[in-house]
Amino acid sequence: MYKILIADDEQDERNVISYLIKKYNFSLDLRNASNGKEALTILEHEHIDILFTDIQMPFMNGLELAARAKEINPTIEIIFFSGYDDFEYVKQALSLHAVNYILKPVNPEEFYKSINEVCQTISNQKQDYLINYDFTNAYNPSTISSTNLTEKTSSDVEDSMILSNIEQATRLKDPNLLRKNVSFLLKKYEGTQNISHIYIRYLCTTLLRYLLTSLPDHETMHFQACVDKIYTFNQFKEIKEFIESFLEKSLTYMKQEMQAPKYSIHVIKQYINGHYREDISLNQLADLVYLSPKYLSSIFSQTTGISINKYIKNIRMEKARELLVNTNMKIRDIGTTVGYPNISYFCKLFQEEFRISPEKYRNKGQLEE
Repeated sequence: MYKILIADDEQDERNVISYLIKKYNFSLDLRNASNGKEALTILEHEHIDILFTDIQMPFMNGLELAARAKEINPTIEIIFFSGYDDFEYVKQALSLHAVNYILKPVNPEEFYKSINEVCQTISNQKQDYLINYDFTNAYNPSTISSTNLTEKTSSDVEDSMILSNIEQATRLKDPNLLRKNVSFLLKKYEGTQNISHIYIRYLCTTLLRYLLTSLPDHETMHFQACVDKIYTFNQFKEIKEFIESFLEKSLTYMKQEMQAPKYSIHVIKQYINGHYREDISLNQLADLVYLSPKYLSSIFSQTTGISINKYIKNIRMEKARELLVNTNMKIRDIGTTVGYPNISYFCKLFQEEFRISPEKYRNKGQLEE
């Protein structure tokens, strides 16, 4: 879990950022500071991965804080957020290698994109360190393959793409895509002698984690035990057979789930929850689960008690309500964010849903606080 430090002298702003971190399910260990001096103390005593700081703060401004943070931890990722759209600030932020410069009030989508990119960057850095670390003295050279770690090549990029396909296949419950990519990856390294055994195990551990996500909860509980087992094998053949046994389990369970209507409903809900900002058609949803639009519409209504269009509207309205209460975004921007770029239509739907206008709803929420 990465640590993020939010530095801002306004409690409301810190609350908004904390809310967005929870809303988007980022696995981050949160620290807060109300001024630059307090933030610096935290940086000196804890390893912070991400600094999310305001520019204007008491005792020490965000630019000074960021410079000190880089001295303490050169790998720290920095994001500035400020109410000042000032080119000089932006220039200084760039000189400190900041990831982004976000204007207040913070746009949730821009925030999500920035934090997601930062987490991915940190993850990649840690993986690169693992792959490039010299394990020559730590492992017996008679094991699976050479302990001299190879330079990163286009092959590594290919591996990343294959793992991404496997993760997508388990998420979308696509057995054909899953079998094809797992088989390709295992065949690629079968008999290979010029690759680090630690890299092989890293790949197979990642692969195993994705396979286990497609199995029932009681199977996923044994992940660490499975990882430990992988590290006891001395031949790639043993690892391959171990992975293939879980592949077959995954494929069997996947096919069983796909035969049940509840699986199709789960996929549709998952897709809507992730794409409610976009135009979503019934035909598009039906293609996702290989059903006719008419049959999908029927089983969705029978299972959930509401139509697909009503479900989409409910999701959008709930997201709009959250943004009204927890952010300072303009009502027009909130409408666009939840999939209704026409503000009049958005306000009409919101009024129908909650019997109150978006503006009055926001004011009511502020009064209750």
